[in-house]
Formats: sequence, C-alpha cells, structure tokens
Amino acid sequence: MERLMFSAAARDASMARHMYLFASRLIGPLRFLNPVALAKASVVNLRHRGAAVPPAHLPPTTP
Repeated sequence: MERLMFSAAARDASMARHMYLFASRLIGPLRFLNPVALAKASVVNLRHRGAAVPPAHLPPTTP
C-alpha cells in the first residue's frame, strides 16, 4: 500500500499533498491509508499505466 501511495504522489498533485500531510505528521496513518485515498491512488496509477502504453499502429518513419 505504501508503494501505491508513493507512486501516486509522484504522478498527481493532490496525492502529493496528501503524502506531504502524512510525512509532516499532520495526519495519522488511518487517515493516510483511508479507503478513499487508496482508491484515488489506484485510479491515478491505472491512468498513468494506460497512458504509458504506446499506440498499436505507428506509421513507418522515413529518413
């Protein structure tokens, strides 16, 4: 779960802010790992994973 949260924080500003609040001890572990935050981190990481896939059809490049 920690890895999920760290990778989402690297990709999304609101998740980075959430990580900052936890790292600076402004929120506790229960609020940091609440179901809503975990779901959002999953969505952020899945969107990133989908965006990283190159298109299947690339036109040939000619020099």
